[in-house]
Amino acid sequence: MKKNNVFKHLITPVILMILILTGFVIYRLGNYPTIHFLKWHGLATAPDLGESVPLENYDLSPDLMVISPDYPLDEATIPEIVEYRSTGVLMAEDITESYGQLSDYIREHFNNTLYIESSFRSFEDQERILAEEGPEIAALPGCSEHQSGLSLDVYVMYFGGSAFINSNVGKFVNTNCGDFGFIIRYPLGAENITGFKYEPWHIRYVGLPHSKIITENNITLEEYIDSLTPDTWYSYGEYIISRRSPDSLMIPERYKDNDIKVCPDNMGYVIVTIHI
Repeated sequence: MKKNNVFKHLITPVILMILILTGFVIYRLGNYPTIHFLKWHGLATAPDLGESVPLENYDLSPDLMVISPDYPLDEATIPEIVEYRSTGVLMAEDITESYGQLSDYIREHFNNTLYIESSFRSFEDQERILAEEGPEIAALPGCSEHQSGLSLDVYVMYFGGSAFINSNVGKFVNTNCGDFGFIIRYPLGAENITGFKYEPWHIRYVGLPHSKIITENNITLEEYIDSLTPDTWYSYGEYIISRRSPDSLMIPERYKDNDIKVCPDNMGYVIVTIHI
C-alpha cells in the first residue's frame, strides 16, 4: 500500500510537468514566424478575390521597411522629412498626423506631455554619433531606424530612457501605441530577432492595420513580415494585405480604385495594403 501511495504522489507533478512543457511547445510554435499554418490572431487568409490586374504607377511608402544590421538602408535613402508642428523636431511626413493624435491623447487623458528626445537622423548624423558613442551604444550608419524618420524616442518628464515604462504614459504607450499606427520596435525578449535590446521608449510607425496586428500578438516586425506567405491575400477587419514580388504586382480588380498603399519591406518584396 505504501508503494502505491508514493506512486500516486509522484504522478501528479509528472502530469503537471508534461502539461507545462506541452503548453510551452504550443506557445513557441504559435509565435514562430516560419509556421505559416498558424495565423496571427485576427489575420486570416482571404477568400477568392476574383480577377487580378497589374498595379501600375504606384507610389512607394517606407512604412513597413525592416531596417536592421541585416537589412540596412544605403546612404542615398533620403525620406520625405518635415518639421512637426513648428517645434523644430524633424520626422517623416507619413507619421506626423498619427503622432499628433497620440500626443494629443496623452495630453487629454493623462494631463501630461509626451516629449521627443530623438527623431530623424541622417546617415552623416549616425556616423558622428557612432564615432562619439562607439558601436556598443550607437547603431552603424544605415542600421538605425532614425534614418527613415519613422522612429521616435519618446519620454515624459522625469521618466526617460528605460524608466519610461515605469510611468503611466509609458505603460499606455507600450500597450496601446498600435491603435495610433506605432509599435514598440524592440520589445522585451526579442533581441535575437531584432538585433537590439529592449527599448520601451523607441516607437516605430508602421501604419494601420499592421500596428494593431503586431501589438495584439506581441510579435516583432520581422516575425510579422516573415509570417506573410508571398502572393497570398489576407484579411483583417476592413483591410486586405499581401506580400508580393515587385516584378509582378497584381491586385484584385474589384479593389483597384480603393485606397492602396505599397510598402517595400527592404527584404525583396513589397507589402500591399488595401482599405476596403
